Amino acid sequence: MLRFTDAQQIAVRGARASFNETQVAMAARLGEHNGSILVGNSAPVPLDAWRRIDQRGSMIQRDVLAVFNTLSMASQTPIQIADLVSYFPKISDSGDVHVSMDGRSEGAADQAIIKYEGTPVPILDSYARFGWRQMEVIRKGGGILDTETVANHQRKVAEKMEDMALNGLPGVVVAGATIYGLRTFPNRTTATHGIDLNGGATTGANWNTVFQQLIAAHQADNSFGDTTVFLNYSDYTFAANTEYVAGYPKKILNYLLEMKGIAAIIPCSKVPASDVIGVNKLQSGEWGSILSAMPMTTRPKARHNPEDDYNFGVMAAVAPQFRSDFSDRSHIVHLTAA
Repeated sequence: MLRFTDAQQIAVRGARASFNETQVAMAARLGEHNGSILVGNSAPVPLDAWRRIDQRGSMIQRDVLAVFNTLSMASQTPIQIADLVSYFPKISDSGDVHVSMDGRSEGAADQAIIKYEGTPVPILDSYARFGWRQMEVIRKGGGILDTETVANHQRKVAEKMEDMALNGLPGVVVAGATIYGLRTFPNRTTATHGIDLNGGATTGANWNTVFQQLIAAHQADNSFGDTTVFLNYSDYTFAANTEYVAGYPKKILNYLLEMKGIAAIIPCSKVPASDVIGVNKLQSGEWGSILSAMPMTTRPKARHNPEDDYNFGVMAAVAPQFRSDFSDRSHIVHLTAA
């Protein structure tokens, strides 16, 4: 998952503390004590409730963000919330090597060509809303907050983050730049393998052919090393439970993991069936990075009157940024059945 910077932690804690201060001051102003006012209330949210909300949010992210978390653990770039678009340079090849025995050189040099490409960073949010009387019922029953309702909104935001890592957000365009996913990045290498990876007649040899094609595609782009593969969850399960050859004790998945050039195989619920997505040299960060102006968090919206609703916003300001070199070669390969 994404790590919070010091500034991001201060912003979250400040929003929560400010909300509680407002509620305590409102209660004192209205003389609220043990339900002494008839209409409305002012209930601060204690630390224990925030801990439960944050813990549930972390569990949801571990469950949903198979692709997003794998990418973010390898490379993440903190940015400011004011950065609407984050740019990266694409630098052309330049310079020559002078070889001599006496060390004399004319000092000839040339200037590299640099062009910049950007990625917008949107804000994803979803709000859980409680009426003041609903909060009063929860308090009377000894509860603090309906964390399950908040969890629904945490899951919605997490699902959007995972979808963005795969399919981007083509509807978001800023200064001509948009958000691409692994399946939509224009500089990825694409090809078809023509095999139903979860078909009844699919064999280990079919899987071997697809993965050999994946490795060859990386190497054709001068992308050498071990690739991390993202698979549809059902395809992954088929490979994990099916023998490479009937009567042979090794499963297809075990065979694939032993191939030179395969670093890991990740099962993902949102990758389409028979899609195979490879990101080479994942830990190097040369493929790109996850931009983070604010990891997924939950914060309260200010309320100023005792009859106001309680609103808790789940938000994230993040985006995947996939990169290619000056010649538009990348470390990403996307294979489909057709």
